[in-house]
Amino acid sequence: MRASRAWRRRRLTIRPAAAGHDAVPCLVHLVRKANGLDWLREFADALRLHPPGMDHELVFAMKGFSSPDDARPYLDAVADLAPRTLFFPDSGFDLGIYFATAARLRRGRYCFTNSHSRPVSDGWLSRLDSALSRPRVGQVGASGSWTSNSSSLMYWMGLPSAYTPVMPPRTLFREQLGAIRVERSSIDALKVDHPYRMRLKTIVEVPRTLLGYPQFPAPHLRSNVFMITHDALRELPLLAVYSKLETSMLESGRKSITRRLQQNGLASLVVDRAGTVYAPEQWHQSLTFWQGDQEGLLVADNQTLAYARGDLARRRLLSASAWGRHAAPTGPRAVSLDDSEYM
Repeated sequence: MRASRAWRRRRLTIRPAAAGHDAVPCLVHLVRKANGLDWLREFADALRLHPPGMDHELVFAMKGFSSPDDARPYLDAVADLAPRTLFFPDSGFDLGIYFATAARLRRGRYCFTNSHSRPVSDGWLSRLDSALSRPRVGQVGASGSWTSNSSSLMYWMGLPSAYTPVMPPRTLFREQLGAIRVERSSIDALKVDHPYRMRLKTIVEVPRTLLGYPQFPAPHLRSNVFMITHDALRELPLLAVYSKLETSMLESGRKSITRRLQQNGLASLVVDRAGTVYAPEQWHQSLTFWQGDQEGLLVADNQTLAYARGDLARRRLLSASAWGRHAAPTGPRAVSLDDSEYM
């Protein structure tokens, strides 16, 4: 047991990028066997419908497959895309798989997309790559957020919080959260748990959440799709990621990727479908995440779909949680529950 824990907490060493592999970006998509074949088909269809707009190396990080033969139906379905494949055990979480992929491939730069991601705009990768090439930029993404877990917890506990003047009564928030949970698109992101287990988990995690996350606003790039250089990754203290809490802390905690890059003098930018770039204090103007009708979005996911499918009350709640007083949601347009573009 001790050896196992030591292995899990061991820092991941990423060697310098290999020579001759920086001409084009490496597009890495996470393929989870647990999700089934349809999810990969949906990503592949979106990739065909909305070309990346530039040459790239496509890599599928195959999680939970025992062998290439085990993945044969998946690979046959995307044979025309000619992806390279890397295989990983069914353990750990998205960011850990991305770090391990970078350690193996040692390319100049990567665009990581999770299993929920669906491109919704032509030339999306080209726009991200152009923004990443700017001086002193460490990472770019299709969306960011100011959401704060610690401020959210204080709101839930009835304590003074930055969310208190902008969020609805907690009973209404609980109702909206329940509605999102039952939707297929959000079932993985917002799992229903036993009430007593949830209560115990909350009690245990209160100190960790209040100390481990900054207060609102807490700008961070969302990890559903982001692009980063190999050199920037090498400067981060990377560990294997084996829990949702570790993933969340790396995304939005006090020692998040966004914050560590900022400490290294590197910016994190959001890019919209017009190619306009936004610094953290401008992210609410990009209309890419839980704002307006998300008309600036380059790459969608289950969370943007949860907003798109919601009525105005849900949109107001989600927008307020992401942007506080800068929330500016609009009413929903007609969106099918089978909307494959996740708008």
